[in-house]
Parts: sequence; structure tokens; C-alpha cells
Amino acid sequence: MTDAAVRLEGVSCKIGKFQLGPLDLVAPRGSVTALVGPNGAGKTTTLDLIMGMGRPDHGRIRVLGLDQPQEEAPIKSKVAYVSPDLDFLAWGKVGRAIDFVSGFYPDWDRDRCAWLMDQFGIGRDERIAGLSFGARIKLSLVMALARRDAELLLLDEPTVGLDAAARRLLFSEILRFVAREDRAVLISSHQLTDLERLADRLIILDRGRIIASGAMDELLRRYVTVDATVRADGLVPEPMGVRLLERDGDRARLLVDRHAADPEAMAASGIRPLAEAPVTLDELVVALTSDVEA
Repeated sequence: MTDAAVRLEGVSCKIGKFQLGPLDLVAPRGSVTALVGPNGAGKTTTLDLIMGMGRPDHGRIRVLGLDQPQEEAPIKSKVAYVSPDLDFLAWGKVGRAIDFVSGFYPDWDRDRCAWLMDQFGIGRDERIAGLSFGARIKLSLVMALARRDAELLLLDEPTVGLDAAARRLLFSEILRFVAREDRAVLISSHQLTDLERLADRLIILDRGRIIASGAMDELLRRYVTVDATVRADGLVPEPMGVRLLERDGDRARLLVDRHAADPEAMAASGIRPLAEAPVTLDELVVALTSDVEA
């Protein structure tokens, strides 16, 4: 058994004017990996390629030790997928959709499905067309979480439209799922505060490229915000490992990468640190993906 639930090597894909990659990423088994970034960064495209919905122009995708797309069928038998784009309207009622989908999976747990429906507040006789957007997400979650033997959960914006109680239930189920070390979760979401507590690993995408990745706690320790004085005239120079977040005259707020920043180079650039503070995941993602004029 490979330790990597998902491995992308040099994967690239062009869709219209958007260029994804090349991407090299790993989502290990026994972990929750968060894929985050602004709208249009390429998160959904990446998950779609992993699931076999679309083909990369270059590179290799391996899922649970299998090659995509050559082994797409056995991959899909082991992967549970949730996306706001999934559409069950053709089946009319919730029960019909569940009966149809469950027929494809020998590992379907009917008792667990019934429990999940009760917890999420969904009835078999409800018309899918009458469900709210959040309720349709809940239906998609039920179908993913009712599988006994799935080894990978691919979750694309699974909290969209969910109320607080449903989000708590989802996060509890994610932790239950990944308690088995042969399983893994790869989740994309804008609920960064929740992901900071939930995820073990982090991948930040921006404009189709990975700009940071690693263990969540290590990345949050690696970066700090620094209040500093800078030269009052001209642009604020940005030595390696230093990124300008905002400035007002000769005062500036900077994001500093402890692994790359050189205090001597900062001093030579006219930067005089005054105080530093840790970053939250939300602050880190905004800082790394935003353009700030000096």
C-alpha cells in the first residue's frame, strides 16, 4: 500500500485562457489535506482531474496507487466525491437518487445512510427540486459518507450552504473517516478557520500554481507578520522572503518567511522591524495571494 493517497507529478492542463500547473503535490494517507486559494485559483479543476473528470495535457496522476485515467473504474470504486456541481434532479425524489447510486457500491451501508439522513434532516420522500442548495450538499454528503470501504474523500466546497450544526457533523465525520490510517481526505473550502483546526496539511493555489505547501502547523510557524519602519520615499523594497502587506508613509506591515528572510538583507533595504505576530490561515492565504502596491 502506497503512503500517498493522491500524487500529482508535473500535471498541467489548459482550459481556455486558464493554465493549471505544472503541479506537484502529495496528499498522504492518514491525513486531512486542505487545498485552498482564491476563486479561480484552480482548486476545482485539480479535484476534477484527480476524479477523472477531464484529462491533463501533461503529467501523471496516481490515486490510491492507481493511475488516472488508465485505472479510472477501480479508482472511482474507492473514492467518495462531494461537489456543489453534482446534480441529482433527474431522479426526482431523494429516495430514488439514493437507491440508484447505492446500487453501484457493494460497500453501501444502508443503516449508516439512514442515520446520516436523519442527522442531516433529509427525507426519502422529499423532492430534490424543492431542496435548498444546502440540503442538496447534505444529500451529496450522505452519498459519500454512507460508503464503508471508501479510502479517499474528495470534498469540493462541502460546507457551502450548510448551517452550523451540519458543519459540525461534517467535521466530526471527516475525523472519524481519517481515523483509519489507510484513508485520506482532500478538501477544498473557503471556511479557512475550520480548516486551520481540521487539516494536517496545506496546499495553497494561486493562478494555477502551488505557492506554498506543507504541514499546517509548520507553515503557520514559518510565516509571521512584522510591523516595521521603511524608507518614506519610493517603493518599499522586498528582499527574498519578505512581502509587503500594507504601508502608510514610513510604517509598513510585512509578511516574513522565516526560512527565506535574511535580517541583514532586510536592514540593507531600509526595513527596521518593530514587532512581529503569528498568522492565522486566513491571514496567510490572503497575504500570499493578494497584490499590494507599495
